[in-house]
Amino acid sequence: MTSRSSHHHRIALGALALGVTTILAGCTAADPLAGGGESADPTSITVGSQGFPESDVLGQIYGQLLEANGYQVDYEIVGAREAFMTALGDGSIDLIADYSGNLLAFADPTATATSSDDVEAALPAALEPLGLAVAAAAPAEDSDALVVTPEFAAANDLTVIGDLAALSGSITLGANTEFDSRWAEQLASVYNVSYTFKAIDDFGGPATLEDLLKGNIQVADIYTTTPSIKQNDLVVLEDDLNLFAAQNIIPLLNAEVLSDELIALLDEVSAKLTTEELLNLNEISAGDDKPAAADVAREWLQSNGFLG
Repeated sequence: MTSRSSHHHRIALGALALGVTTILAGCTAADPLAGGGESADPTSITVGSQGFPESDVLGQIYGQLLEANGYQVDYEIVGAREAFMTALGDGSIDLIADYSGNLLAFADPTATATSSDDVEAALPAALEPLGLAVAAAAPAEDSDALVVTPEFAAANDLTVIGDLAALSGSITLGANTEFDSRWAEQLASVYNVSYTFKAIDDFGGPATLEDLLKGNIQVADIYTTTPSIKQNDLVVLEDDLNLFAAQNIIPLLNAEVLSDELIALLDEVSAKLTTEELLNLNEISAGDDKPAAADVAREWLQSNGFLG
């Protein structure tokens, strides 16, 4: 699943965050409540995406909803975080579906919020100096998750990450290379879990899944909306102490295009986006017929009453 690799820039947040000043050098601070600037056309919106299926579908969902409500919408694939933050700053795009925890860590590297509510509450102040703003976050999350097979979970009575402490030192955890340097100390301090690490650089994709199912690893870092979780009845261990920052889907905008009408529309569709819905959308996108993101989005919007 190479298309997901551009998605999961999320482990390298610290390095990216250091470049925020340079990346957004051309972006002046704006009042998120001020609405569009004098040169902005408030009914013309360019929606960006990162170029992997989940991001493309989300961009189409938000964009098609706006089109149905009288907006002129263009679509632009802009790549991962450094590229889309630059594009928002220079006005190349106006809107993109982002991930709340990653966004906060990028905008404010000193932020400590991890729960969904705390991350969302911290975002407006962190984004205002960048001339950016957010609408309401969706219930849907696509976040890091420690995953085990149902057989391993049953044999060891595993339901939350802390349950792994009883197996500490005897398990092998598979994840992308950056995972170990970012999370090993936190797993030890927060959950008293240590492990042998195996680097598998497909971001929870087929190689990670194969190693997990074969028992080469006992725990895998697989993102919560990856279809293989549902397809293989994998058990996501609950992060009950909020080690991993929440990664709710959240519309990120250039503050100059904000209006009450726009926010109301975005909030309405976000409220319907649950993690289960997002997982289903990803499963459809990964199907044998590989439907276009626009078609997947249109069907979802129709089934939820947003389009006739």
